[in-house]
Parts: sequence; structure tokens; C-alpha cells
Amino acid sequence: MKGSIAVLMLCLSSGFAYKILCILPVPSKSHDHLSLGIVKPLLKAGHQVTWATPYEKKNIHENLTVIELKEIREFVEAMDIMGKSDVGFQYMKEFSRNISISTTQHPGLQKVLVEQQFDAVVSVWFMNEFEAGYAAIQQVPWILVSSISYHPFLEKQVDQVRSISTVPLAFNDNGDRPMSTFRRFINGLIYMLMNVDEWFDKSTITSTYESIFSPLAAKRGVPLPPFEDAYHNDLQELLDGSPQGVIYFSMGSILRSSSLKPHTRDALLKLFASLPFTVLWKFEEPIKDLPPNVHVRPWMPQLSILVHKNVRLFITHGGLLSTLEAVYAGVPLLAIPVFGDQPSNAERAELAGYAVKVAFRDDMVPDVAAALQKMLSTDTYYNRVKQISKTFRMRPVPPSDLVKFYIELAIETKGAYHIRSPALEYKWYERWMLDFVLVVVAVLVTLVTLIKLAVTAILRRILGKKQKTQSLKKRN
Repeated sequence: MKGSIAVLMLCLSSGFAYKILCILPVPSKSHDHLSLGIVKPLLKAGHQVTWATPYEKKNIHENLTVIELKEIREFVEAMDIMGKSDVGFQYMKEFSRNISISTTQHPGLQKVLVEQQFDAVVSVWFMNEFEAGYAAIQQVPWILVSSISYHPFLEKQVDQVRSISTVPLAFNDNGDRPMSTFRRFINGLIYMLMNVDEWFDKSTITSTYESIFSPLAAKRGVPLPPFEDAYHNDLQELLDGSPQGVIYFSMGSILRSSSLKPHTRDALLKLFASLPFTVLWKFEEPIKDLPPNVHVRPWMPQLSILVHKNVRLFITHGGLLSTLEAVYAGVPLLAIPVFGDQPSNAERAELAGYAVKVAFRDDMVPDVAAALQKMLSTDTYYNRVKQISKTFRMRPVPPSDLVKFYIELAIETKGAYHIRSPALEYKWYERWMLDFVLVVVAVLVTLVTLIKLAVTAILRRILGKKQKTQSLKKRN
């Protein structure tokens, strides 16, 4: 019993403590202080952190694993930057790139990238865009930190570049606000030169990305997405730019869409091409000649997609977690269950009025087309799931608080026996009231038997007297 509780506690604890890989290799004490300011709050929050850093770290926290990039620190310590005559932009770019490449080649870092699974990767922008591969092979969010002022390289990762006319670049900032016309022109000129340099450098960055991360992806057994997909997440643009609606298609993390028969895959692509919607398909391998409205990725941030206002429908295998995420986001389901609990999940969702179930077969595409037509031609399913979602979200306490409360309760009370069902204290026949039923039946049988005996005795007595009276009359 204690062993099962321990296993359950371990599983539950992993639900709210994330594993985070922080790759912060800049060999500068000031950057190290910045890095510590990132790592310490994560540790304090209970997360497990693996930190790749040039500096030795000891006895910081039990949840911290340090990968010491000693070679990078020694490399920089041996340099004499003061003796260099030209330490301009190109020199800094080459310097930072050498550090980043050396970091990716560290055996300890490569080992954890291949053998462990993290929930997020944190790295620092250091003119090293190919480091997008860290998060790409882990298939997790990439969190980028900048140690310099706001600049277009970071801005275009999360938005359109809007700051050129209002925010001075690092090489053009004298502190004046607002910028003069001359400085705005200089800002624009610098930005143009940065874009030209980026364009010429793109092939080098792409080849570096592929040469470093393709072998690591192969060892992990995952596909390496193209550099542009890894570096620049265009999902937000696709979602925002699809007011007509988005259909999201994923068969989960165990089932692979790439395992579909070629003719089934091609028929689905033909069907999707005929739709007036953007289709996001979690497909584990590249597909050539995709229809313009279909976009495939080996991994997608499912919940982030489902909660977007433009998502109209979720084509799913019907796993419980996917179903719950869809209900939370208020997105109707076209369920194609395959095994396990998926068929029953799909049936319940269909009975609840926010899903249509389609049997999984090689020739299922006509049924999928009919289901799409049925669901997208009416607001019934959409309105129904929105109503259920509203009810689902109406909770007096957030689930995360309940997880924390009940885990701490179980620990403090040595098992939380006081909230266990009292039914566990009874034997099986007592829970089913079989002993009670047996007694009641015995009493009823006894009463019926006694009544039967009494009636029989009374009848015999009455009939006996009657026969005696009749015999007396005959004698007279």
C-alpha cells in the first residue's frame, strides 16, 4: 500500500514540477549573474533545472544539474580582445558563433539532449539563431533571453517589426527621446543593413543548424524540422491570418499520422485542399507538394492552438487528454478513435452533442468528408461545446491549487485516511448488503412458513369439526 502511494505521489508531483534546460554559455560574469537570476526563481518554484554554464556551480540547489562548459571559459580567458584592432559587428558575430558551436558540441549537453525530455529550453540571444535546434529536437517551447536592449532580431520572433521608427537600435542610441529625424533615418539604414547581412548569412546558419542537430535528432528518433520552422514560429501568423477558420488535426503523441496508408494520406490532402479553411496537421514527416491551405509540423503546441479564436474544429483520435483540452477550449471534435479508451471517449462526446465519430479505416475519407460537412454547416456543435466549456471552467478552486492541496494533505496526514470512502472498511458482502438480504429472506421464509403452518392447522381444525358434525347428523 505504501509503495502504491509513493508511486502515485511521484506521478502527481511530476505534473506540476517542470524540467527546464537553460543553455546560457556567454563567458561573462555579468551574464552569469543574469543567468543566475533566471535559474534561481525556477528552482525556488520547485522546477528541475539543468544549467549549461561556463562557470563552476556548487551546492546551489538539489534540483539543479550543472553542465560546466569549462572549455568555453578557458577559450575566452586566453583571448586578448583589447589587443584587437577591429572588434566590430562581424568580429562579434564570429566570436559569438564560435562559442555557440562549441557549446552544442559539449558531450554532456549532447547527452541530456538525446537521453532526457525537457518541458522547455531557455537560451540567450547571442547572434546564434541556429540554436533553435535545441528546442526543435526536444519538441518543446524555446524561450529566448536577451542581454541587450530591444532589437528587431527578437521582435520578429513574436511580432512584426514595428520599433524601427520609435526605438533606437543599440548602435544608434544616445539617450534622446524622441529620436530626431536624422537618428530615425540612421535606424532605418542600420535595419536595412542588418536584413541584408541576415540574407547573405542564411545559408550558413541553415547548414550549421542541420549539421549540428540532424545527428542529435536521429539519435532521439525525432524528425528535425526545417530551420525556418524551428527559428520562426509562423503558427501564430497562420492562426491570426485565418479569419475564415482553422481545422486542427492531430492523432496524438502515440499514433502517428505518417503511418497512414499513402492513398489515405493523399485522399485526406485532397479533401483538405477543397476546404475554405486553414488546416494544421501534426504530421511527423515532411510532405511534398502540400496544398496552400495545409500546413504540417512534427509537433504542435496543441492547447495553445485550440484556444485560438479562429479554430473551428479539432480532428482527433479521441484520447482523454485531447478531449478535455478541446472541452476546455470550446472546440468541437471530429473523433477518429483507434484503440483503448478512445472509442468510448468519442461516443460520450457524440452523445453530449459536441462531436461526430468516424470509424478508423483505410477508406474512411468519404466518412470524414461527410462529418466535416455536417459539423461545419451548422453552429450546433460549436454552440454546444461552448456551453459545456463554460460549465467545465466554472470551478470554485483552480485545479492546480487542488493538486497542491491534496498532495500536501496526504503527506501531512500520513495517507489522508480520513477522506477515504468508508466502504473500504467493509467486506464485499457487507457492501452489497448480502448479509442483510439473507437475514430478511430468512425472516420472510420463516414468516411464510409459520403462516402456512398456522393456516394449515386452522383449516384442519375447521374441516375436522365440520366432518364430525356431519357424521353425527347421519347417525341421528
